[in-house]
Amino acid sequence: MHLVLPIEIRRLSDCSFQDAVNIWNKGFEGYFVDLTLSLDGYLARLQRDGLSPENSLLAFSENKPAGFLLNGIRMSRGRKVAWNGGTGVSPEFRGRGVGKALLRATSDLYEKERVEIATLEAISENRNAIALYGRFGYEIVDRLLSLTHTGPLAENAFQVNGSQEYTVKQVPPAAVAALEFFPPLVPWQSDWQSLNRNHGQALIVSDARGVPVGYALFRKKRDEQGNLVEIVLDQCVAIPGPNAQAIVACALRNVYAPLDLACGRSTYNFSKSNETVLLLLIDAGFTNLIEQVHMVRTLATAGTESI
Repeated sequence: MHLVLPIEIRRLSDCSFQDAVNIWNKGFEGYFVDLTLSLDGYLARLQRDGLSPENSLLAFSENKPAGFLLNGIRMSRGRKVAWNGGTGVSPEFRGRGVGKALLRATSDLYEKERVEIATLEAISENRNAIALYGRFGYEIVDRLLSLTHTGPLAENAFQVNGSQEYTVKQVPPAAVAALEFFPPLVPWQSDWQSLNRNHGQALIVSDARGVPVGYALFRKKRDEQGNLVEIVLDQCVAIPGPNAQAIVACALRNVYAPLDLACGRSTYNFSKSNETVLLLLIDAGFTNLIEQVHMVRTLATAGTESI
């Protein structure tokens, strides 16, 4: 049995970025997917995902980096929301209380910052991490899929009766957040604010009267020559009802156009409960690459006890 070590928690902003990237890479040794980063890649990730060095934490034991927990905090639809953008412990320190120490320190930080909603994602197979988060009050609210398709799509992909009756307009990502059917809480990286930071795009689907009935948030990735190499769907939502399938089919044909282009197409942290979209994607030949759980903890507002 490992002994629990004395652990010191420091803010990332008080540490060197080289220490930070080293412990990132150590913390994800043996992980389900390869998340190794260079220093430049690490700094780019902080910026891209809206992660805060001031609110992110590194754990040290006997002055040796032992683990990390990255945090982002922002206002979202009138609530202060935090996101755990990555937690890891170096192999030599695993099972010795480092993860618990980081989560306790993060809970204190959230209380100080008056965070109302704390969120994170974890790979579904990572049962130990999910159980640990559960002990700190996080609950699974959804399952998230990353589907993928390589090469051209069939000419008849996403063809649904009635879909041609709708029109599509490209809009800034912020525009979809004003729609009354925009979900109250979505995964951090798939929200409009993250898409806005990362040159994401959005479209709104309208009916014959010009009334918005659906939307999509997505990203188009290009190589150094400007060639389109991947289209990533983050959200696709329609007003519930008998026409929902036609609405999302219209959105998908536009998001993934041109269908005959031989590029990668995928979803990222896409809600498994959105069956209307998922069935159309699977019918078009998309397959699931990885599944995560979306976990949420509701904290007390200022001046009350934690839930």
